[in-house]
Amino acid sequence: RRLMGYATWLPDALRAAGLVVHEVPGWQTRGSSSFYPRGVVCHHTASHAGANAPALGICTNGRSDLAGPLCNVLLARNGDCYVVASGRANHAGTGGFRGLTGNSTVFGIEAENNGIGEAWPLVQIDAYLRLCAALCKGGGFTPATVCYHREWAPTRKIDPAGPGFPQDGNSWRARVALDLAAPAPLTDEQKLFVLLSAKAHAEKLPELGRGHVRRPHRRSVAKLQQL
Repeated sequence: RRLMGYATWLPDALRAAGLVVHEVPGWQTRGSSSFYPRGVVCHHTASHAGANAPALGICTNGRSDLAGPLCNVLLARNGDCYVVASGRANHAGTGGFRGLTGNSTVFGIEAENNGIGEAWPLVQIDAYLRLCAALCKGGGFTPATVCYHREWAPTRKIDPAGPGFPQDGNSWRARVALDLAAPAPLTDEQKLFVLLSAKAHAEKLPELGRGHVRRPHRRSVAKLQQL
């Protein structure tokens, strides 16, 4: 699939990969429609440690020196994904990777980490891999054009960095390729969540919301049993 304009398939693709997805209001038309992504740039937010998704506001609205959105997807410390923008985001800056240049050619993922020694939780790294693989699959490109920000701009960027994160971009691309070729089996909870999300979308069940439910209650389970 070669994208042109807004990638409105993002939430569905991420949920299909077993990820917990939150849709930030306005995501469908946030960012420029001049968007032809053929790769992914992986970042960290440099946010303070402790909170789950403290950079969400900045990633959505931007800074005084850089207009938002600053990513397409924000990856929280607990592995949840916040879909911020379906259009071009201002994240990569000057640089390039394997023939790709400019924000119009790459998705941007910002992952919560302070970048100065905070250890990466395994659940977040697992979600990062699934997220990269889902973007490759949805966008119709291979993991060969998934890169670190420091590979895109080696003289000015260090991200993603920190204990527990693979330091070699080639090993990261290999892991994304493995996930894309044979994704890890979903847990029973993830399977239930995906099914309930689809059911909620079709029936607009008030008890489910739009991707925010982590543990469905009995009424939801009863609805699922009717499928």
